[in-house]
Amino acid sequence: MLNNTLPKYFDPRKYANQKVALEGRVALALMPELSEVLTSNEGDAVVHLDFRVDEDRRYIATGSVKATVHLECQRCMHPVGIELGVDLSLGFVYDEDHAKNLPAEYDPVVMTEGEVILADMIEQELLLALPIVAYHEENGCNPMALKYASSTDDAPDDEIKPNPFSVLADLKVKKS
Repeated sequence: MLNNTLPKYFDPRKYANQKVALEGRVALALMPELSEVLTSNEGDAVVHLDFRVDEDRRYIATGSVKATVHLECQRCMHPVGIELGVDLSLGFVYDEDHAKNLPAEYDPVVMTEGEVILADMIEQELLLALPIVAYHEENGCNPMALKYASSTDDAPDDEIKPNPFSVLADLKVKKS
């Protein structure tokens, strides 16, 4: 099933038994949690999933998700494009107890009534792939923002500040 139209819901058991391959795009605008942290939710996530049943009769999917997201640069506070690429190895389970029995190589995905909402699953994977802090390359930031962010421009080096404890030194000298 290679096409650009991805289903909203899918049954991993059915897809795994039929060895289905899904390929297409999911709009970032369909991902509300992800949209909250982005400066713009325009664009798509490109999804590729290959479903199969493994040797232990588990329903699994392997593949990838790629997307370019726009976050706020922490240097200049302007949008910066970040390319995300996630390799997926998913094991579909009925509940949290079954998830504990999955090998470590599979990330568990809990099926609700035997189905999974594709956009929600992709959204969670992209949220986990976001960088902790986003930056432009140093030469890509707004130069005025960098000037004010720099600590070297805060005070001139040739200015000599009086020692606030010099008064105490004078008192000590007067008592002696």
